[in-house]
Amino acid sequence: MVKVDLRRTVVCLVLGALSLSALTACAPPVTVPGDYPDVSLADTKSPAQLLRNEAAARLPAEVIDQIIEAEDASVACLSESDDPEGVVRSWHSTVNVTIQGGTEVATLVTDLTESFSEQGWAVRDLGGNASVSQKLLESESSLADIQVTGLTPDDGATSVSLEEVVEQPTVKIAVHGPCVRTGGTESDEVTALEN
Repeated sequence: MVKVDLRRTVVCLVLGALSLSALTACAPPVTVPGDYPDVSLADTKSPAQLLRNEAAARLPAEVIDQIIEAEDASVACLSESDDPEGVVRSWHSTVNVTIQGGTEVATLVTDLTESFSEQGWAVRDLGGNASVSQKLLESESSLADIQVTGLTPDDGATSVSLEEVVEQPTVKIAVHGPCVRTGGTESDEVTALEN
């Protein structure tokens, strides 16, 4: 009788272990929200750059003074304590475009974002004030998002703020690619893409 109970116990344990392993095999891997494990950083670099360039090209040429800074880099998606190796990264492509005086920067930001809205992009207002206008563009057809910021000089500013201070009206376009898995901050993949 003890042998029968022992056999039943062993059978139950084996069946339980098999059930548990079958359930965990079907479960998706633990990921970070927005993490795309099947997409590489290299896969996201060119689309982010092209999207940034397309957005900048939608600014009317007659109001552009100059393109003062374009930057491409990978950025950690998580804090250093959550991802000390910087494995989960996003490609960021930005450009700062100075605008000729007399042009209403907030109107440029609105016109630019509306041009994307007409193509199905959702526009979210990120707020601002008299000298800053910020909008976020997102689309179900793109893994990247676009942040458009209009900055106007604020000569009367007497306090220090977190906002960028500019001497000339500026439109900043920042495209953020999706979070993807890499070899880490110092990996050959990341350093090659950033050079």
